[in-house]
Amino acid sequence: MCSSDLGANGTLTLDDALTGVASVGATGSATSGAITLLADGDVTVNASLETGTADTVDGDATSGLVSVTSSNGSVAMSAATVMTGDATVTGNGTATSGAITLTAERNVDSDALSTGVASAAEGDATSGAIDVVATSGNVTLTTVTSGDATVAGNGTATSGAITLTASGANGTLTLDDALTGVASVGATGSATSGAITLLADRKSTRLNSSH
Repeated sequence: MCSSDLGANGTLTLDDALTGVASVGATGSATSGAITLLADGDVTVNASLETGTADTVDGDATSGLVSVTSSNGSVAMSAATVMTGDATVTGNGTATSGAITLTAERNVDSDALSTGVASAAEGDATSGAIDVVATSGNVTLTTVTSGDATVAGNGTATSGAITLTASGANGTLTLDDALTGVASVGATGSATSGAITLLADRKSTRLNSSH
């Protein structure tokens, strides 16, 4: 796991944080590392945050989550790409791709956010949700996409929900596209695609397109 925790008045600035691939060649559990950034002041990411893929034949495959928190400042990632890895079970098991959570007291500004594809031959597949909150400021995003969730045979497929909140009295929420992934089961089971929820207290949400 990549983790950074700074004390009072601390700020955090970095270019890239990447975690490695996790792979099991037969039966077992594969989990790629998470990325956690936490600062009292501003958090700035200039390039990318990306967690590795996770795969196994039978068992559990879980890709790492991304969590970025500014307790009293802003999250600034307008030039950055944030994504979690795919999770794949080629036999029977549970595949779960990592979620993305961005939280700031003031503003959240980011480029593309995407969670990985989750796929299993038999069993359960769940792609990561995306949750962005600006407690007293604005949320500005480009494209927000949760991954597809696919079970080839019998099982349960659920693609991640997207929830974007600018909860301050003067908060605004602006983005280009919000898309939740396809959920599909090839045989018997259930498939649920993720919901999209956009909340702005100032009621000035601008969404150019959503699917």
